[in-house]
Amino acid sequence: MRVYFLSLSWVIFCALSAMAVSAQDLDSKDVITSLEQALPIAIAKAKAEFPDLDGYILYSVHPRAFKGDPKGLHWEFVWKAKEFPHRKSVIVRVYMKEGSAIAEREQVAD
Repeated sequence: MRVYFLSLSWVIFCALSAMAVSAQDLDSKDVITSLEQALPIAIAKAKAEFPDLDGYILYSVHPRAFKGDPKGLHWEFVWKAKEFPHRKSVIVRVYMKEGSAIAEREQVAD
């Protein structure tokens, strides 16, 4: 029983070590566009792409990075529809390195 516990402990230790090594760290040199700079860019892009943005509420903002995205880190702004059941969303991504923006609308299926 003791040997089994020790081998299980080593397996868990090795798995956690591998995850820590491959984790992505946010380096300050990668963030050229700050959150304060990205907000007006996101609002302008969302209003330009979707004139009905007044029917939406800013729901969340967080940094993200998609696997395989060559532009890398971005700020993701999400607006949710004011009307119930809040299934529509407007998503704007402002990339941290160059400040470019991409907007899209998302609707959750019933």
